[in-house]
Amino acid sequence: MPITEYERYLRVPELLQLQKPRESRTHEDELLFQTVHQVEELWMKVCDDEITRLSPALAEGRCETARAGLHRIYLMEKLMSEQLRLLETLAPVAYFHIRKGLGHGSGLESPGFSLLIKSSHKVDEAFQSACKKKELTIVDLLRDPEKDRDLFAVAEAMIDVDQAFQNFRYQHLMLVRRIIGSGTPSLKGNAIDLLEKNAKHAFFPALWQGREVLFQDFVPGELKA
Repeated sequence: MPITEYERYLRVPELLQLQKPRESRTHEDELLFQTVHQVEELWMKVCDDEITRLSPALAEGRCETARAGLHRIYLMEKLMSEQLRLLETLAPVAYFHIRKGLGHGSGLESPGFSLLIKSSHKVDEAFQSACKKKELTIVDLLRDPEKDRDLFAVAEAMIDVDQAFQNFRYQHLMLVRRIIGSGTPSLKGNAIDLLEKNAKHAFFPALWQGREVLFQDFVPGELKA
């Protein structure tokens, strides 16, 4: 049958050739395993593309454009976490067989993952620059969001993105525990402790630290029943 315009536009023939054929799979669930990881890479590529557009918008003072881009990234991150649940349906013995065909590959080598960690700095730098232009600090915004509602909305969207990505990393950590246990090293020989440490990594640490600064001044008041 001739290839339709839909197939040509989406490059469906090429796309469906990117998974191992049935006769080459080490286990019947390998198609699921490979597809989930490929889709995650695509979403991270889209997230990075959003960052390359929203960061200049933020630097130019177009806060709503930046906030909308951050919200879109947040939604994609939530989807990425939900997709990992598909891999929770793998029996440990299924991954035991799939793992034999992975060589020494590791999720820490994910190009999309590494790209997001690097490109997040663009957002952070653009936000810090926007605050400087308005002569505001993060703590100023937290103490009084009315000082700049648009900038505060961007800050909250950044927290959403950061929290969602940390949840994604934690979900991945729990998936690893569920499949191979806590004491099994990765194919690179790394202990699961490395995943636990990385799961605490924040894109925008100053936004989290600002909350601690705000509550340093807290003094308990009288109960108002």
